[in-house]
Parts: sequence; structure tokens; C-alpha cells
Amino acid sequence: MKKLYILIGIFLIFMMLLAGFGSMMVMGNKKIMEEDDIFISQKQKEAYFSGYGYSMDNPNVIVNPYGNSPLTALVLFEMDDYSDVFVTIKGKDNDDINYRVHGERHHVIPIYALYADYDNTVIIKIGDKEKTLNIKTDKLPDDFNYEMDTYDYFSYGNNGYPYIADNNGEVRWYLNKHYFGNISFIDNFHLVIGSDKYDEEGKSISLYQMDLLGKIDSEYLIENGYYGYNAIYGNDILAISDNVVLVDRENGEMTKKIKNDNFNYVGVSGNDIIVSKDSKYYKVINEELSEVDNIVVNFKYTFDDNIPNYKVVISKRFGTLKKTENSNTKISLLSYKKGNLDKIKIIKSNDRIVIQNMTGEKVYIILEKFFDKRIYEVDDIKYINILDLHGKYTIYYKMGKQIYKTDYYFEV
Repeated sequence: MKKLYILIGIFLIFMMLLAGFGSMMVMGNKKIMEEDDIFISQKQKEAYFSGYGYSMDNPNVIVNPYGNSPLTALVLFEMDDYSDVFVTIKGKDNDDINYRVHGERHHVIPIYALYADYDNTVIIKIGDKEKTLNIKTDKLPDDFNYEMDTYDYFSYGNNGYPYIADNNGEVRWYLNKHYFGNISFIDNFHLVIGSDKYDEEGKSISLYQMDLLGKIDSEYLIENGYYGYNAIYGNDILAISDNVVLVDRENGEMTKKIKNDNFNYVGVSGNDIIVSKDSKYYKVINEELSEVDNIVVNFKYTFDDNIPNYKVVISKRFGTLKKTENSNTKISLLSYKKGNLDKIKIIKSNDRIVIQNMTGEKVYIILEKFFDKRIYEVDDIKYINILDLHGKYTIYYKMGKQIYKTDYYFEV
């Protein structure tokens, strides 16, 4: 019996060594491109959010501080006391925007509602002291087109940019990425919107809680995709996925409220959850629907007159994505040719691999590690959630009857 235990021990040690050795047997020598996690990118930008050594007469001005809200800025400087700061954004038609920022020793003053492609005049006043700043902004994107009958409302341009326009039709705020679905406000400076990361069906994979400067405070991954409709319910978020779910903003936990029955709206009336389909509105009561009169949503945005100094918060990501299933196709790697990725783009992005197939043919992507082979069928685009992948994988692909080995690998 003792000999048996010794043999079993030797076998287990051998298998552990073999697995470790196998994980190092990576034939590819080029790592695929990796996109920076948005939270890492934000933290890198925040390293420059300093007012130390700056004064009211010579402030640190950062336009578009997070890179995705071009008509905003931060003004940073030090003070000797805690006086409030009064900010004026000069309007083109005597329609100035004025607000007050609470006093701090180290001011981080958010600037909102700038004009695009314009040398904006911003006046900062503390007591009887005044400083005029000129903040130049870039023009709107070339594909930014919009038509509105009523202004001061959040909406989307024809190419998917969320924006606010004033009563004169001037765009005063927008996001320069193609985020998904409607916008809901938590308060006057924080909103909820679908992320710009999608699945193969064109649904967003998550919700962002974001401020007007473009900082993503929280990301809520939604396992079965986000369908583009959300609303604020108390302190939490209602969102439509395969179910209507309530997302706890503090911990990301999701509670099912009712199964999605082709709903094209979710909202709140008093304490009631309202959904819509087929041009009718329904109250959700214990996972049952009760028809109600039409709900008129008439939200008008105004900038608040009582603005705190901007605080940098730690961003958080909640939830996980469901596992991407392997293809059942059997492919042997005993015979292959050398191949490249000229027409197959593979990028590692957070917890996913994004594959774009531009060959015009169906391909099979093979991720190979010793004793671990994953096969994925790709027509146009494929997202592989890599939660159960570990180590380094060489990348092969099969097109037609031929198998190709690339010089690329990725690592988890």
C-alpha cells in the first residue's frame, strides 16, 4: 500500500510539472494588442488633476479631462481660505449659465456647458476678485448631425452621440463615443447609460454610471446583455435584459422584477415600475402586468446652482459575463501552415477577446495551450469571455480545409 501511495505521489508531481511545462510551451512570440482597461486609463488621467502650485490668477485648466466629454473642463488651483467660487459661462445670446462651487482650500472646479469650436469665456469670481478664462474647444465630430424641435433635452444625434442642446439649438454637452440606449439621471451630474462594449447581437454588455465630465464611476456587467432601456428607481437602476432587473448601485446585485416580453420602455411613476410594449403602458405588480394610461415623459435638463468641488472617486466594476461556449467542431493541429493575422483582428479588452474576421469566409479560431484547446467559430465578429482561460495560448486558425499557425499568443 505504501508503494502505491508513493507511485500516486510521483504521478501527481509529474502531472503538475508537465502542466507547468506545457503552459510555457508557447510557440507564438508576439503578444496580441491589449486595450487599456477604461478604469486604468481614467486613473492615469487623474494623475494630472492637481492644483498644487496653481493660483486663481494662474489656474491649471484641463479641457475634456476624461477624453469623452469635450464640452467640459476642470479648473484647479489652491486657496488660502474656504471661500465659495462663483462661475459664469458666458452665453452667445445673453444666456449666461451661472453656478456656485462650494469653498475648498484645493479647488477642483467642474466647468460645464461650453460651446463647441469656440473660444469660451468663463469667469471665476471669489469675493471681489475675478478671473476671466478663455477655454477653446474643438468642433463637433464630422458625423455629428441632429435635428430637434425642442431644446434643453437629452437626446441622440443621428449617429448616436448623446447630447444636450440649449434653447437656441447650440450643443452644450455631448459624449464623443457611441454609447447605448437611453440616458437616466441619478442627479444633475451623474447619469446611467449603456456602455460602448457590445455582444454579437448588438446589445451592450454593461451599464455605466458616469458623471458629466465623462468619468465612469461604476460598470455593471449584465450577463445576458443590456437591451437599451433603463430608469432610476429609488437609489438603484432598473434595466431591461432578458428580464427587467433592478441593479443595486452599491454592490451590483441584480433582482428580477419580470420577464422581458418585448418591452421597449421601462420607467417609474411614483413607486410603481412601468413598462411598455405595443404602444401600451403597464404597471408591474408581483411579476404581473396591469395596463395604465399613457405615461408622458417630459424631462428638461438644467444645470444646478449648487455644485460641489469635483471629487475623484475609485471606480468599480460589478458582475461577470457568461462563459463563451466552444465550438463542437473537431480540429487536429498535427498539420498546419504558417499564417498571419492581416485580415483577422484580435484584441484583448478587459475580460474579453474581440475577434474581427475580415477574410470574407468563415474561420475557426483555435486557442492552444498544452492539454487545453479552445475552438471558436467566427463569421464576422466574435467576443470570447475569458473567465475560464488561464496561462498563455498560441493562436491558430482554420479557413476552408487549411489550418494556419500564427506568431501570436495572448495571456490571461
